[in-house]
Amino acid sequence: MADKTVADPTPVPAVETPPAPEPEAAAPAPAAEPETPAEPEEERRLVAIMVKPVDGVDAKGLYKKIKETVVSQPEYKLKWDDECKVEDGKIYVSFTIGLEADFDEEVMEVIEYMEDEVADQQVTYQAAME
Repeated sequence: MADKTVADPTPVPAVETPPAPEPEAAAPAPAAEPETPAEPEEERRLVAIMVKPVDGVDAKGLYKKIKETVVSQPEYKLKWDDECKVEDGKIYVSFTIGLEADFDEEVMEVIEYMEDEVADQQVTYQAAME
C-alpha cells in the first residue's frame, strides 16, 4: 500500500453552539374537580306581571311601594326590575325569583293583600331560566 498524504481540510470557522434548552418543568397536575360545585348555578324563573292601581293611586309610587314591601324569603333572591312601564294607568313589570319558590304565594298574594291600593293584578308571562 502506498502512503497517502492527506491535505489539511479547509478550516471551518468556529460557530458557537447555543445551549440546549432546559427541560420544561412538568406542569402541575390539575386539581381534582369537586364532585359538586361550590356554588351551584341557580335556576331562576322570570315572571312578568300587570298591576292595576286603585283609582287615584300613583302607579310609579305604587311600584316603589311594591318593590319595598314584596321581598320574599332571602333564599329565593327575588329581584325586581329597576323601572316599570306604566300604560293606561297599569303597571307592567317583571321580576326573577328562585325556581323552587312558589312565586304566586311569595309575590302575587302579597300584592293582592295591598287591596287598598291594588284594583287588579295578573301574570302576563312566566318562564323558567336555566
